[in-house]
This record gives sequence, structure tokens and C-alpha cells, in this order.
Amino acid sequence: MNMNKLRHLSLVGLLFIVACAATPTEADNGTSEEVVYDANTLVVVNDVVLTRDDLLRDMPKGWTGEDSLTFAKMYVDNWVLKQLKIERATTVLPSYEDYIDRLVEDYRQSLIMRQLDQYYVDNDIDHDVTEQQIVSYYRANSAQFKLNHHIVKGIIIKVPKNFKNTKSLTTALDAARKTKDVSEVMALAEKLSLDVTDKSAKWESYNDFLGYLPTVRTKNYDYLLSKTTAQNMSSDDAIFYFIFIDVARKGTTSPLEVVMDDIKRLLYAERRAEIINSYEYDLRRDAMSDNRITFYDDDLERLMDYQKRLEIVGELDEEPEIVVETIEEGEIDNE
Repeated sequence: MNMNKLRHLSLVGLLFIVACAATPTEADNGTSEEVVYDANTLVVVNDVVLTRDDLLRDMPKGWTGEDSLTFAKMYVDNWVLKQLKIERATTVLPSYEDYIDRLVEDYRQSLIMRQLDQYYVDNDIDHDVTEQQIVSYYRANSAQFKLNHHIVKGIIIKVPKNFKNTKSLTTALDAARKTKDVSEVMALAEKLSLDVTDKSAKWESYNDFLGYLPTVRTKNYDYLLSKTTAQNMSSDDAIFYFIFIDVARKGTTSPLEVVMDDIKRLLYAERRAEIINSYEYDLRRDAMSDNRITFYDDDLERLMDYQKRLEIVGELDEEPEIVVETIEEGEIDNE
């Protein structure tokens, strides 16, 4: 069969040929037997077996023809190289084997503990966060919500250089600034077919807001934030009128609406930590009460101080309660 035909063999046919060719047979002298692998075996490296099922399981679904053959070649080559590297590492890096085993075991245990934590969280956590809880947290922790950049709410209206209704526009903008209501200026802009960039409903980074204006990147425009009336900037073909409906400066406390989602996440994290801490406390306390934790070093036991930390002093050595029954005189006479 020529190479051109071989490249177009189906994957199943190729694997069948490889499997048959790789199957060991009995030694010629008949006195000893080699290990016989089944028809599912593809490759064996240092007694580690790659099977047809392994290859087909990892092959992307729907791959056939040339794609499947290319994948099979790369997959098998990578698998063989991996086995050879592992074998070489045991020789060249013998001192690392125990270390790696410990890392693997530590990772396995950490996964188990993480799943256990999540089990208790899923069963006990309250996902509902009220507005009052958010406000209370915001007020109690306002110092941690300082802004690291200016943010603004505002509106920008672009007009042509020959625009004639400047007075009406600036008056409407000034009114919107005072009332924080942009409905009238929006209606005017629609009536005059003006281009509007409305950033009045949601806080915007000041730098992002400036990006809608004909500004120079290297220039500082912080002075504009102090203006209380309509302002404008010009480009070659237009004039941009704008106002700030609201301003929150760098270093001040962030508005609540900006950090509301952050507070929800913080409250959830606090609740999660409380649940985990609670069940961990119970685990230690129950284990100590049941004498399932034993310290064989007095100094370490004093250092850990579990009995005091877990508030179980006196429980471990508690004497059984003696119950004294009172017998009435009539009961003695009856006997």
C-alpha cells in the first residue's frame, strides 16, 4: 500500500492494525510466556498501557479522516514522551518523588476540604441581602470605599459651529444641572436634531467622560469639575456643550450605588466565613469532648489551648452525676 493510501485509512482501521501488531505472543521455546495484552492495547511503555479506549475517549467528537489521524499521531507521541519523562525523572530526580507525592496528597485533601466547606455553605447560607443590610454595611465601613479616581454623571450635546440656539441650550443645561433632571434638555436636543451623549443615569469614570470631548490626552482637566454652569469645548467642525449632574472626587467615599454589588459580595463572603468557622468550631469541640484528639507534648497542648478556646473546660473530666432519690415515709412502711 502506498503512502498516499495509508494517510487516508480510517482511524478505526489504523488502530486495529496497531493493536494487532502490538500484541505480544508466547516465546518460541515455549518455556516462558510474555505478557499478553488484549486487542484494546495500542502502546506499552515501561509496562504502562495506552488503550484504544483512552485514545478514542480523548479524541474530539466528530473528527474523522486526516484530522483524526493527525490527532492520533500527536496524542500517542505525547503519551509516549510523558511515560519516558516520568521514568527518567525517577532516576534523575529520586529525591523529588516523595516531595511530589506529598504535593499531590496535599492537593487531594485540599479539594476534599473545599468540597466539605461548600457543602455546609450550600446548606446553610442565606442568599437574600436586603437593602437595609447593604446600607448598614456601607455606613459602618465607609472608610473602605474611598474612590481612587474621579467619577461623574453628566450629559454632552454636540452642535455644529453655526448653531444659533446657544442661549436656549445653555439655559436648559443649567436647569438640568440644578434639578438633576435631563428630560427637558433631552427633549430640546431631539427637537433640534442634536447629537447627545447621555451619561446622567449612571456613574462614569471622569477619564471616560472626557473621552467624548475634544480633549488632549496629556492635559489635566480636573478644574472643569468645579464649574456649576454649562461648559463647552470646540473641535474643528463642532462645539460640545456639557454639564456635570453629579461629581464624586478621588479620595472621597464612593456613592452607594457604585459599590452596592461589592457590598453584596462582601456580605456573602462574611456569611460564608461564619458558616465555615462555626462548623469547624463544632468539629474541634466534638473531637475534644470525645477524646479523639490527644496531645503527646505538654508544651504543644498548652500552646494550642483547645479546652479554653473551645470552652469545654471541666467537660472532659466531669464526674458522673449522683442521683439521690427521696423516699417518703409511707413507702418505707409499705415495704
